[in-house]
Amino acid sequence: MARAGRRSFAQSLRALLRNETDLPVRAAWLTLAAMALLAGPVIALMGHYHVLGTDRTGNDVLLQALKSVRTAFVIGTLATIATLPLAIVFGVVAGYFRGWVDDLIQYVYTTLSSVPNVLLIAACVLMVQAFIDQHPELFETGAERADVRLLLLCLVLGLTGWASLCRLLRAETLKVRELEYVQAATAFGIGPLRIMARHILPNVMHLVLITTVLEFSALILYEAVLSYVGVGVDPSMNSYGGMINLARSEMSRDPVVWWSFAAAFGFMVTLVLAANLFADGVRDAFDPRSRSFRARVLPASGKGVP
Repeated sequence: MARAGRRSFAQSLRALLRNETDLPVRAAWLTLAAMALLAGPVIALMGHYHVLGTDRTGNDVLLQALKSVRTAFVIGTLATIATLPLAIVFGVVAGYFRGWVDDLIQYVYTTLSSVPNVLLIAACVLMVQAFIDQHPELFETGAERADVRLLLLCLVLGLTGWASLCRLLRAETLKVRELEYVQAATAFGIGPLRIMARHILPNVMHLVLITTVLEFSALILYEAVLSYVGVGVDPSMNSYGGMINLARSEMSRDPVVWWSFAAAFGFMVTLVLAANLFADGVRDAFDPRSRSFRARVLPASGKGVP
């Protein structure tokens, strides 16, 4: 058994090195090599030069762009965490109970979806900002105020963005509740909460994972738009929207100071593109309808086929 296990591992490793699996191993190695070639000289020069230049106040543009990655990830992660409870609870409950419960939840998320997301989020953020400005005694430092504003922005993004996932979970729950094992559990007298937690929720979690990854890039773009118009994160916190907003005035100078805008735009596009590619991989892994299988020719083993 041990030899068979070692032989199986060796065969798997050999197939991985020869690119005989469904994993894009060569593409991953080429990507890592290209990133290392680009990152090596940049890291070596950062200690002595401003690689991407400075803005009008003398701040390093590359350092601002790297710090903005943290802001984007914090907003995408916290806003997603705030979205999931409402979407999962309302979607599963609406699909399982149907009737007036389904009608009420449908009315709520249809009304929420009819309002433009950017305007709704901007209005909520402006109300939060007005509350913070009227109560400065609640915050001891500017950093604490910026962190609270970032947290409230994530909550606003989460509480206004659960409608699409709720709609998907409701539709999937309507199908799952008609399956035989769910009907059998109902016939045996098992309570609705236990059925939803044990039989329905595990069968809709693939939709939760796929939609969560897909919405991550959308949340990053929302933050950039809101920060660009001045209702996003605190101006003292680095963000791509804030960098683009500050670079707007520098673009009108003579000579044109373009590198701050180009750095913010390039980093944001790269981050969103990476999130979208990762979302495609997650969807291919968990959604059987979108999987594409690649036929492979097995190497000759040297043994006759009976």
